[in-house]
Formats: sequence, structure tokens, C-alpha cells
Amino acid sequence: MKAVCLISGGIDSPVAAQIAIKNGFQPLLLHYHNYPFHSPGTLEKVVALANQIASRNSSTPLSLSIMTHGGTQEKILNGLEGREIQQTCLFCRMQMFYKAQQFANQRGAEAVITGEIMGEQASQTLDNLPMVTSKINILALRPLIGYNKEEVVSLSKKWGYYGLSILPGGCCSINPQYPETRGKSEVLDPIYYRLSDKLKLISESELDSVVDFKLPISLKEVLDVVET
Repeated sequence: MKAVCLISGGIDSPVAAQIAIKNGFQPLLLHYHNYPFHSPGTLEKVVALANQIASRNSSTPLSLSIMTHGGTQEKILNGLEGREIQQTCLFCRMQMFYKAQQFANQRGAEAVITGEIMGEQASQTLDNLPMVTSKINILALRPLIGYNKEEVVSLSKKWGYYGLSILPGGCCSINPQYPETRGKSEVLDPIYYRLSDKLKLISESELDSVVDFKLPISLKEVLDVVET
């Protein structure tokens, strides 16, 4: 079964991808490139982690797909008004799932797999987890949802991902000071439908921007074609 595995460059997503592979999924590794809202070093980490996943699973040919996401983030930032800015992470995550679903449909995948851990990020609270997948109908799997951070770190070290995951570089720099942790559909839905046309247009453009790399791949090969 093909599944889109979202890879951020952090500790959790490579572990989730590895668990998916161990359970028989054929992963399509997908990274959202948040230029210009990302930190230096993020792509270097993602490439290194993708190569490590490929090395650990050498019997399965793997590729890394990189999709731009900065345009979506810009539309969200420009579209939210006043206190709505607290919803930034929720809308960003909602669009990530939406684009992952479209990408999965294009590639014949039947699920989207993430490294979300209960309560670790603003978008990963008990209230927000159903919100971020409320606009998709593809199966969303969260292999780490019952793990605590120490257990995930232990697996990351065991499988050789931890040292790469903690290198400098973060995937997002637009987090609001006080992000929403208890999202409600009666608040989110009117904003979503107000922004949906603009978000759909930019998402379609970013879907067309996807670049695929057969693993292993060098950082230079990625930087030659991906804007930083």
C-alpha cells in the first residue's frame, strides 16, 4: 500500500516513516519547502534524513519529493485578520493535509502518514487533531500518537536518525506568539471558506512545483533546482 509520508526534518517524522515501512507501507517521502519562511539548514537535514531512510531500507527503492509551501503560508498570513492570526498553525496544517491528499491522488497513494505526537505542537492537541484533517477524506495515519517523546527519541537513536534530526534548522518561522490550541469548527469554517479560493489556487500552483529525487541524493543536486 502506497502512503505519503510527510518529512519535516525533525525527530518525529523519520521515525513515523520507519514504522510505516516496517508495517509494509510503500512510502512516498514528501517535504514541504517553506521558503522564505524556513531556517537555514532545513533542506540539508531533510536530504540527510531521507538518505538515511533509504539506506536503512535499501531493498525498497525510495524517492524524496519536495513541494513549495511558502506561497500557502503567505496567503494565510495575509488573509487572517486581528485575533485570527492565532489560527495560523491550524490553517497551515490543514493546507498541508489538503496538498498531501492531492499529491497522494496523483501518485496512487491511499494514506497520508505524519509524525504527530499528542500535545507536542499547537496543532497536535486533542481538539486540533481532528480540525487539521476536517477538509480531507483520505486516510490520515499517525503512528506515533500513543508514544511519548522519550520513546520516539529512543527509536530515533536506534535507527540512526537522531543525530541528523537535531542539527540546526527548523522548517517554519511563522508561528504566532499565542497559537490556537482548542480549535473549533464554528470559528475555523467561516475563515476557511473566506480564504478557500485563494488557498486552492496557490495549492494547485505548488502541487505543480513538485520536484522528485531518487535516493540517495546529494544536497547540491537539490539546491541546484530548489529555491533557497
